[in-house]
Amino acid sequence: MIKITVPATSANLGIGYDTLGMAVSLYAHVTMDRASELAITGCPEAFRNADNMVYQAFLYALETWGEKPFPVSIHIETEVPVARGLGSSSTLVVAGIMGAAALTNHTVTREELVALATALEGHPDNVAPAILGAAVCSFTPTGELPRCLRYDVSPRLRFITIIPPYEVHTADARKVVPQEVPLNTAVWQMGRIAGLTRGLETGDTALIAAANDDRLQEPYRRALIPDYDAIRTACLKGGAKTLWISGSGSTLMAVTDDTIVAKFLQVRLREAFPACETHILTCDTEGAQIEYL
Repeated sequence: MIKITVPATSANLGIGYDTLGMAVSLYAHVTMDRASELAITGCPEAFRNADNMVYQAFLYALETWGEKPFPVSIHIETEVPVARGLGSSSTLVVAGIMGAAALTNHTVTREELVALATALEGHPDNVAPAILGAAVCSFTPTGELPRCLRYDVSPRLRFITIIPPYEVHTADARKVVPQEVPLNTAVWQMGRIAGLTRGLETGDTALIAAANDDRLQEPYRRALIPDYDAIRTACLKGGAKTLWISGSGSTLMAVTDDTIVAKFLQVRLREAFPACETHILTCDTEGAQIEYL
C-alpha cells in the first residue's frame, strides 16, 4: 500500500499567465493498493467510478509504459477544493501517475512525471509546481518536453488565501481572456514576470507588489468573481502588499511577509466574508511525495 501527498498550486501568480505556478501548503492525500476490483472511497459518490481522475491518470501511465491495467483500491482525502483555482485536478493526476509507478516498480523521474501529467492536463503551470515544489516557470518548446525553471520562495512570505463558496471553471475563465494583445501589453508583462520571480525568491514584498500588475487576464477574469473588489480592498487595507487571482479563480491570494499582519487579516476576512474559507499558507518546497505503508 502506498500514500501519495500532492500540494495544491496557485497558477499564474497574477502576472505569469500560463507560465508561472507555485506549490502551497494545502494537500491532497491519495492511498492506493492492488485489489481484486476497482474500489474508490473518500470522494463524492459521483467520482467513485472508472472516470475518476486518479484512476484515469493511473491507466494512462500504465499504457504509456506498456503495462497491463489491473484493479486498485483508491482512497482520496483532500484539502484542495474543486474548481477554485488551486490545482485540484493536478493533484489527482499527479497522484495517479505516481501510484502507477509505485505499484509496478517503475522508476520515474520528476521530469517524466511533469511530461506525463502535462499530457493529461494540457499545460504544465499547475502540475510542474505540484511535482517540483516551490515556484516554477514552465514552457514547452515545439516538439519537445516541458522545460521547468524552479525558483525557491522566501520562507518569510505568507499567502492569505480566500476561497469563495462558488466555482469558476477554467473553460469559462479562458473564454473572457483576449486571444490577441498589443505589443506594448506583451512587453509590460515580460519584465514584470522577472520581477515577480525575483521578489518571491528574496521575499521583497515591495518588488512583488510592483511586478504584480497584470494586463493579460486578471482585468477580464475579475468580473467572474463577485467578491473580487471587496476582498481586494479589505486585503490591501488590512496590510497585505498585493493580491492575485489563483489560477482561474475563484480563490484569491494576498501576500505579506508579516505573520502578525497575516493573522489579523485572516480574522478580519473571516468576519467580513463568513461564507469564504480563509487560510494562511506558505510555499510548499518539497512537491509531490510518496510513502510506502
